[in-house]
Amino acid sequence: MKKFRSISLAALFVIALATMVIAKADYTATIQNNSTQDLGTVTLMQSSGNPVYVNVPGPGTFYATVSSTITFVSINGYYAPQGGQGVATLPNGKQVKFSLSGNIIVVTDQTIMN
Repeated sequence: MKKFRSISLAALFVIALATMVIAKADYTATIQNNSTQDLGTVTLMQSSGNPVYVNVPGPGTFYATVSSTITFVSINGYYAPQGGQGVATLPNGKQVKFSLSGNIIVVTDQTIMN
């Protein structure tokens, strides 16, 4: 009986550990900057409440590791919620349009979207 109890406790420990590892899984957030602009620091706010900062110095694809889904994205103080879009005015006066869907942010020049 004692051996059975030890095996049961060990099995419970393994299941608990596996659950903790799965709960801590990281995700990849993607910023696809299709604009010609330097966006500076883009803020990704996670559902956990912790921000992730990504430097986006120009066009291209940029990745960040996040621990939960993104609830909103901010570019130069302008926000877009999950499933939404926004328009940001950059320090150089240019505007970009951006959207957030899942953990993917797509940015385009404002003139392309009009």
